[in-house]
Amino acid sequence: MYHATLKGPNNVSAAAPLGEVFDKLLGLGVSVNLYMWHGGTNFGLTSGAEKSTLSPNPTSYDYDAPQSEWGDLKMDKYNVLRNATDKYFPGNKLPVPKPHPKLGGISVNMTSLAHLTAQLTPSNFLAFTGLPQTMEMMGVFEGIMAYRHSLKGNPIKNGTITVRGVHDRAFILVDGTFVQVVRRDEEVGLGVSHATRDIVILVENQGYIGFGKAMSQFQYQYKGIANVTLGRYMLTQWEHYRVYVNDTRGETSVEVEQGASFNRGHFNGKPLIPRGPTIFKGSFELEKEQLLDTFLDTTGWSKGFLIVNDILIGRYWPDAGPQYTLYIPGVYLKVGLNTVFMVELQSSNPKLTVSLSKKPNIDGPVNPHA
Repeated sequence: MYHATLKGPNNVSAAAPLGEVFDKLLGLGVSVNLYMWHGGTNFGLTSGAEKSTLSPNPTSYDYDAPQSEWGDLKMDKYNVLRNATDKYFPGNKLPVPKPHPKLGGISVNMTSLAHLTAQLTPSNFLAFTGLPQTMEMMGVFEGIMAYRHSLKGNPIKNGTITVRGVHDRAFILVDGTFVQVVRRDEEVGLGVSHATRDIVILVENQGYIGFGKAMSQFQYQYKGIANVTLGRYMLTQWEHYRVYVNDTRGETSVEVEQGASFNRGHFNGKPLIPRGPTIFKGSFELEKEQLLDTFLDTTGWSKGFLIVNDILIGRYWPDAGPQYTLYIPGVYLKVGLNTVFMVELQSSNPKLTVSLSKKPNIDGPVNPHA
């Protein structure tokens, strides 16, 4: 799973060849290091990426290992390893651990809480510069940073706005309207046909490249944007703001839908949240005997960050696949009220629900164009 990336299928291996190679090595009397024996999880924002074109790694670090991300054994692989070991080192077999119980069958209703642009406040202000600066130059090495260009005088009345050098993903709002998503290194022209006074660009860091030559090359590793043009002219005078993806202190709910006159954008056939990336909140109650490992299913949502009981679990991106569920250890749950926050960056689930499942889904369909 280390070499698994979002938008592409997981790299999995069959048990039989593993058993054959392991048996042969033991027969030669050599030492063997099983890497990886146990899968894991890239909790928080710790997942990295691969390749100069940037292919983000998933939150799941299951690795298709003999012992899964959630601790249960994958019996086909475990048995071939166990049988080969017993062949050369007979006896002293320990009991085979049984899968531990999981929590599932719980649906959680989500309500909109706050827009990320509400964080563009003096307390989160970083700098005012002529040209957009990278996230690293602003001391922001994870999550999201916002760029803002405000026209104090005459508004832009027509033309094409183009954001260049996007690393890694940009969410563009014009006069408070979420109009466009721009993928890494894309150049998408945005036509402006009405008076425009305010441009906000939220840029997401999807993880730094973790190996290879690109690790040390600025043109691949920087996060942020290079420049923004209006026609042939470069826009200058930019405000920079730090955006905390785990700041869930929104005090009042906000409307996700808007009237017919609101010109909402679309991306890959799905309507964007009209006022931009939004925090959603839900809650559920548990008894003591329900404090078990579980998997939160993000199917129907698009892309964002999951927070459970104030713990940033990680990134979700079901629009890309193959990971649809995120592993929630039972120790992160508590008796009584449990809270779920989803920082949705693009499109909300029309049902505004998530569910807790007893089974993981980290090998689902993929969309390389997400």
